[in-house]
Formats: sequence, C-alpha cells, structure tokens
Amino acid sequence: MTELSQLEEKYNFHFPEIYKKFYQKCKSSTPKGMVGTDLFNNHNKLKEWAIELLNENNTENFLKDDDFVFMMHQGYIFWYFQANGNPNPIVYGYNEEDLLPKRISDLKNFLNEYPNN
Repeated sequence: MTELSQLEEKYNFHFPEIYKKFYQKCKSSTPKGMVGTDLFNNHNKLKEWAIELLNENNTENFLKDDDFVFMMHQGYIFWYFQANGNPNPIVYGYNEEDLLPKRISDLKNFLNEYPNN
C-alpha cells in the first residue's frame, strides 16, 4: 500500500489522479522550478506546519478535515486542496501576510504552471 493509499484510508481522503501522478513524478526528482518548496513527498507534516504558521500569524485555522496541504514554500506560504474525490479540485494558497487563503486555480493548471514560475 502506498503512502497516499494509507492516507486515503486513514483520513477518508480521495486524491485526484492528477495529484497521484504529480506525487509519483516528484518521488524521483523535484521539478527545477520548485527549489525551496517543500512537497508532501518529503515532508508529511505540512498540514501541521501550516497550522503552526496560522497560529504564529494569529490567523484562525480555516483548514478543514479534508483539506490536504501538499506544498509549502520557505515556511511562509502553503497550498492545499480538498481531497474529497473531485478529479480537479481548486488549489488555495495562504501567505503569511494574508488573513484568509486565496483561490489560485484548479489543480491541473496549478501543477502545470507553478514549476515554471
């Protein structure tokens, strides 16, 4: 059973195929455009770190049980999506300067564009 399958079972997550493919791709190498960005592949405590960031910034924890934090950059920005079975969920991002997360784009477009920024 893969790590993602274990998470799906443990937390009742349903990861989209888009993310599963990205996860597998990043197991062998992290895309060049993601240097300095922690991926869930190597850091399975990203949601805990995200909650710590929210607490440090006196921001109410808006993350729901089915929100999956899959990326964090330099400890002050994180991205997440709802792992609820949607085949192409919306990605939200939180920056420590913000009070609330921002809607970024759908997961497919986010994964195609982010590494190239």
